[in-house]
Amino acid sequence: YSLTDVWTCVVYKILHQFNENKLADYRDASESGINPYPIYAAVDKEKLSEAGASSPGTWFEFTPHEAGYTVLGAFVSTENFGSKFEKGKLMEKNKKKTICYMQGKSS
Repeated sequence: YSLTDVWTCVVYKILHQFNENKLADYRDASESGINPYPIYAAVDKEKLSEAGASSPGTWFEFTPHEAGYTVLGAFVSTENFGSKFEKGKLMEKNKKKTICYMQGKSS
């Protein structure tokens, strides 16, 4: 574990009390122009150690519509993010992630 992992847990616990919106909940506000379209990016530290700092496959992106790796072309709907897939088929649907969880992951 790293300091970032610990910080993610702390931020999640604190902010979860204030905002339980899911990332997919931001679709309507961004599509109607009320809010700017949020695009979050994070570096996948496991891929970073495998591929090196210059590898574009280390970048993970998520929006109100989808989450995944641009270079790999591997994306999933944010409603299914965190669920288990096998050969492209949804095997086990997990609970939607809150925006606080996702923001903590991108820290």
